[in-house]
Formats: sequence, C-alpha cells, structure tokens
Amino acid sequence: MSPLALHELEPSSAIRLLLFDVDDTFTQHAQIDAQALHALWRWREAGRMAVAVTGRPAGWCDHFARMWPLDGVIGENGAFWFRHHPATRHMERQYIGQPEPGSALQMRLKAAQDLILAEFPHARISQDQAFRLYDLAIDFCEDVQGLTLDDAHRIAQRLRELGMTAKVSSIHVNAWFGDHDKCTTSRRYLQDCHGLDLAQQASSVVYVGDSPNDEPMFQAFPLSVGVANVEPHLPRMAHPPRFITPSAQAQGFVELVNQLLR
Repeated sequence: MSPLALHELEPSSAIRLLLFDVDDTFTQHAQIDAQALHALWRWREAGRMAVAVTGRPAGWCDHFARMWPLDGVIGENGAFWFRHHPATRHMERQYIGQPEPGSALQMRLKAAQDLILAEFPHARISQDQAFRLYDLAIDFCEDVQGLTLDDAHRIAQRLRELGMTAKVSSIHVNAWFGDHDKCTTSRRYLQDCHGLDLAQQASSVVYVGDSPNDEPMFQAFPLSVGVANVEPHLPRMAHPPRFITPSAQAQGFVELVNQLLR
C-alpha cells in the first residue's frame, strides 16, 4: 500500500508522544537543523513528549539525552535507552542488548569487522565506532564514497550469515548479536517509562523515520510517517510508512510537527 500524503494525518490532542529517527530525519545534510530543533522545542512546550530512536552510539546518546528537549533516547538500534532527570541530576540507563558489553563482545564484533573489510574493500568502519557498546557500524555513505545502497544490502546479508542482526540505515549498516531492534525496545520503553501499551494506545504515538532500519517501527505504529527521502527505499519495504511528508530530511520533520500542532 502506498503511503498517504501528510495532510491526511489528522491532528489530535490524543497524540502525546513523538518518536523519531535522527540521521536524515531530524538532521539536514548531516547537521542539526535550526528549524527542526525549534519544532522539537515547540512540541515539548505544547506539553507533548519526544523520544529519539537512533542507530547512533551510546556516547552520542548520552549527549542527546542531556542536551536536547527529550524525554528519552533509544540508541544503537534498541540496545539501550537513556533518560536524563535534570531535577535529580540523574541519568537513567537501561541496557537491553545481550551479551553484556565488554572485551568478549568487542572481540566478536572485531572478527565480523575484519571479514567485511576484507570482502568489501571500499567499506569503512564508521567514525563513531569508538563510542559504541553493542554494535558494529559499517559506513557506506557518511564519510566514504564508492558504495551503493545495493552494496549496503549485500553487506547486511553477509553479516546475517555470520549470525548477526543487520539493518541498513541512510548512512550505515549496523549489525549486532541479539534479537532486539528499534521496535522491540521502543515497546518496552513505552510500557516501562510511560505505562503505555502500544496495542491499546497506538493512537497516542507517532513515529517518523527515513530508512530500512525504521521498517519495524513503520509496521508496528499505525501512525507512522516517512520523510520524503524514504522514497528510494520503498521498493524494498514490505511495511512502508503510513504517511509521507512533502519534503525530505529535517524539513519533513518540521512539516510533521506543524501538521500535528495545527
């Protein structure tokens, strides 16, 4: 089923929580967009809640949780969530990924890394790998050139053959050991932190993203939105977003917030 135009998403005071991807959804050409950040502040000032759901590493997610107007951050494609409580100066950290992060896990990730780099010589390890706890991020278009989206999917398939879960984002192929993903951890986060059962209260949550690693979220959330740059990925998606914005990247994020706050 083809996505509907954004204007068909009816604004409602029942929509209390916005979950959003970061790269190429909240960012514009790899940078934080002033209009998107302002839209996020307007959303929070309207008494609504916001949670970033990203493939970015733990080291970055600590910053997001502290510095952005958020209720929480789900990071490394569902390996954990962080919530900062300014009143008590406490950072709540809940780790979902298995096995526990540490040297044994890093050795397994390094073995997968070495194999991929040998088989795909144009690929590189992402520049943010040093800040990750649970996953391996293969850069196919953030800081490198010469790889296509088809190459990214071939890399993901090779990682799956190694017994890993692998997802393609707009910039990286992320792979990890375990069966968590953005969706499984988002469900648990909503239940544990907000007492929200998605099966019963789906109409109170919107998710917006842009790439194949968002597909479990598009499937689970009836109010799912893709920013316009999701379109090249749609032929590969069994579960596309329900709605699509007119504009790409952060400008699409702004359009969504404007629509919801009308």
